[in-house]
Amino acid sequence: MQQVAIVGAAGKMGTWFASYFAQRGLEVSVYDTNQKKMLKTSSKVKVEESLSKCVQDADLVFICVPVQKTPQVIKECTKNMKDRAIIAEISSVKNKTFAALKKIPNNIRPLCIHPMFGPGASKKVENRMLLVPVRNEKIEVKIANEIFENANVIVLPNAKQHDKSIGIVLGLTYFANIVFARVMSSGNISMLKQVSGTTFGLQSLIVESILTEEPDLVIALIGENIYAKKYINQYLKEAAALARLAVANDSNDLRAELQKIRLNMQKKQDIQQSYNRMYEMIDKHK
Repeated sequence: MQQVAIVGAAGKMGTWFASYFAQRGLEVSVYDTNQKKMLKTSSKVKVEESLSKCVQDADLVFICVPVQKTPQVIKECTKNMKDRAIIAEISSVKNKTFAALKKIPNNIRPLCIHPMFGPGASKKVENRMLLVPVRNEKIEVKIANEIFENANVIVLPNAKQHDKSIGIVLGLTYFANIVFARVMSSGNISMLKQVSGTTFGLQSLIVESILTEEPDLVIALIGENIYAKKYINQYLKEAAALARLAVANDSNDLRAELQKIRLNMQKKQDIQQSYNRMYEMIDKHK
């Protein structure tokens, strides 16, 4: 693999991947409909004015556009790609993008992946990468490992399982933290941080980090993923039930509910170990 094309290179992840491949000494061409923003990207990459010119000679075409646009961009790219080239998409919701990859010509090799890291991640450390096999799991895992030198590739059986998992891992997580941010921002944040302990410190750090994400990503995670919508509705019902116990000031019922939740979690995860890990992480970064 010598030439890489990044479509959607003006976005945060597009910029990250363009830099990643350029640092590895590969020839990188980039394209984005936002040409003005493209002028601000690294001088190590070649900016193309058309999508067809960007992808026509590439061994690997990397699609980093918003989820809603990915299926159409896949279709447009494959019209202009050379024989045996690889087309990879990194969308956070796979339902429609996976279907689009299934339809590409047989002479183009598909790669359905989801980087489980953001644009602030180091390019030198091991990063987790989800992969949904499109045609041949063994071949596609091999391609992913060749493309990403420091990747921990995790295979999910299908697009449904991917979206169902991401519905909680990202969709519900982002939703809950955005709600927390709305409440938090109504107070005196500076004062809250002065009096906070470990838990609020970590929580506020996560909240503020999530708010740096591009709106299109957040919209996709909580609006495009049908499983995220289900988990959000479940979350709202559980929150309302817990709130009723808290408002009623019934300590016996509330204590019983908290104990039930704790036992359910303990069956699946050593929560004391999680507590210890939290402080290990904090001590490590002091």
